[in-house]
Parts: sequence; structure tokens; C-alpha cells
Amino acid sequence: SLLGSLAVADAVHSLTGVSSSVKWPNDLLLQNRKFAGLLVETVSRKNLPPLALLGLGLNLHQQTGDFPPELQSSAISLLQATGQTIPRARMLTAFLNNLLLRLDRPLPESLNDWRKACPQLGQPVTVRTGTETIHGVADKLDASGHLHLRLPDGSHRILASGETDFPA
Repeated sequence: SLLGSLAVADAVHSLTGVSSSVKWPNDLLLQNRKFAGLLVETVSRKNLPPLALLGLGLNLHQQTGDFPPELQSSAISLLQATGQTIPRARMLTAFLNNLLLRLDRPLPESLNDWRKACPQLGQPVTVRTGTETIHGVADKLDASGHLHLRLPDGSHRILASGETDFPA
């Protein structure tokens, strides 16, 4: 999902000139509000290479009233953030082109780009996994896309997934 997030950010920047930020593990933000999210599911196949299925949700043309009341302060659309109406087909084409470019780049380069686009790194965060809530400082993102969290007692946790909240 890291390469997918960067491909969305690249597409948005190329179409609007606006830079977005990434929120670990799979959200994209404009003006500290979520405008996109990705999910990746891997599928194993007998005697064949595994597949990765990428799902993308992108708020393109919504207005504030289009979002449920509980999301109106945390969600935003590309139209709201940029004032630009980007046709869906144009966004999809830009996303796919940028995803192909990202897949061809060396992974360390994309990881470095992701780190630069992530305001959480070095900041206090709360991570909710399926079973616990963990507070700490987001130390780094490793080559596997795992978040290294420094806990208040000085110990570290490495997280593969979770939902993060951080101060805006």
C-alpha cells in the first residue's frame, strides 16, 4: 500500500500542483483531512506467483454535506482542497501511470519519498490494532513498511498494521 499511496500523491500533485501527505499505513491527507485510502489484499495461488489486489477509495467531487456528519471535520475531497474538478478517468489514468512508475523505481527511493511525505514520523501517535491501543512516538518506517513505535518506557514495538491518530 506504500507504493499505492505514493502513486495517488504523485497523481494528485501532477494534476493539481498540490502536495498531499501520507498517514501510515494507508491513508492520504490534504489539509490534515483524509481524502483517500487504500487497502491491499494478497492472494496466494498454487504454482503461480501471488497476486496483490489494491482497492482505492478517493474523494474527488464531494462537498461537506455529502459526508456523514461524524466525518465532516475529518474528511475532504480533492475539489474542496484544490478548487479543481478532476474527471475520474483522468485521475485513474494518472494514478495507474504513477503506480507503474513507482513499481519500476528502486524500493529504497520510494521508501524515502514516503518517509518525507509522512508527518507522523518523529511525532507522538496512538495506534489501534484489533486488540489494543498503543501510545508512543513513530520512530521510523522499515523496508517492509512496518512502523517502529517507541513506547513511553523506552521499549520499541514494530507494527505491520493498525489505525493511527496523531495531533494535527
